[in-house]
Amino acid sequence: MNELGEHKNNEQMKPSEAVLLKCMEMEWLDHFQTRNQTWKSLEIEAVLAIGLIGIDWQLDNIFATSMVGVLLIISAFFGLMITVRHRNNVEVMKFIHIIDIEKRLGMLEPDLFGDVKKPKPFMWPEFFSLKSNTSLFIIRMHLALVAFGIIYVIFRLMK
Repeated sequence: MNELGEHKNNEQMKPSEAVLLKCMEMEWLDHFQTRNQTWKSLEIEAVLAIGLIGIDWQLDNIFATSMVGVLLIISAFFGLMITVRHRNNVEVMKFIHIIDIEKRLGMLEPDLFGDVKKPKPFMWPEFFSLKSNTSLFIIRMHLALVAFGIIYVIFRLMK
């Protein structure tokens, strides 16, 4: 190292195997935390959907039902946006990092773990396909809850 604190060659700048393993662990933990946030938003929406029905049946008040319906629609819409962002930005980036670390550790040999690929960003035509993965399932559920909230409130208003 020179007086400016710069390394003299690239070998000294390469992270150790222990550092790479810790980085990979952190990337996986961040990926799981992100996925957990996505599931939690869907859980909250499901509770709101059940609450919408319960409030409507218990109170029989069009204003209360409408407000909970609007809350469900808004929360499901934002949950949808969070899920798409997590898939397209966070998850894709995490897997780019994980695959890079696995390459540096020599873990991507052809027969070691199979063909590891980064996830593709979500594209709206996939919504209508038969393709299925966790993110696509959650996106479909968010949209189903948006539709449920809209339909429930409309039919309640027509009653």
